Amino acid sequence: MEYRKLGSSELKVSALGLGTWAFGGDRWWGPQNDKDSISTLSKAIEEGINFIDTAPVYGKGHSEELIGRFLKKRGLREKIILATKLGLSWEKGKIYHNLKRERMWEEIDESRRRLQTDYIDLYQVHWPDPETSIKETAETMYEFYEKKLIKAVGVSNYSVEQMQEFMKYCPLHTLQPPYNMFRREIEREIVPFCIENNISIISYIPLHSGILTGKFFFKEVEIPDDLCRKNHRDLKEPYYSLNKEVLKKIREIASLYSKTLTQFVLNWTY
Repeated sequence: MEYRKLGSSELKVSALGLGTWAFGGDRWWGPQNDKDSISTLSKAIEEGINFIDTAPVYGKGHSEELIGRFLKKRGLREKIILATKLGLSWEKGKIYHNLKRERMWEEIDESRRRLQTDYIDLYQVHWPDPETSIKETAETMYEFYEKKLIKAVGVSNYSVEQMQEFMKYCPLHTLQPPYNMFRREIEREIVPFCIENNISIISYIPLHSGILTGKFFFKEVEIPDDLCRKNHRDLKEPYYSLNKEVLKKIREIASLYSKTLTQFVLNWTY
């Protein structure tokens, strides 16, 4: 496994991380058996992955709780770079933004309790909050950083302009945007900005919600009845047929390197 530093922080993470949104077992990715989640965690660590990413909103705390119990039981906390997020809260079935200072302090304590840890390695703003200034959010993140409650600061789904504003008040080590072979918008402005400012990019949906594995096109895997894929544009016509032809070509190229489609796509991304 290859390991890389996260921006200017001291954290060194595996090039492949484990995203755990599905561990929440909610309507976004459909039902998930906790035994399968634990098996996935065990296998990932066995293969050298030391970077686990989660968020409170993944199953309304369930993903964090499961990971916290697992790491505590196995005595693995100090060997894992644990990343979580803040800024999305829920009430009466509705999810809403809240990056006010008071709520941010509540969230970090809630996440530390669920994860059964005193500190968070990488703490990330999940989405910008249109009702809260970036200044207030960044200054609060800096408080966490100064008090050593977190070891690195990240944002997710931020534009260049939003990152520039954030960095006036707090160091920024990572950005987590959507990025894969089919979603390459960040290459125009965001990637050059991050390279120039030593901000590590953590790509989410690198397999495009499973689409780039080819399983929905070549293995007759039924498209799941969940929010992330049931209504996905790229799994509906006319895009479905077009994507199938594109994936055939990519699979041919992958075979030249003796790689599966999934392996090739991930290598291209990272």
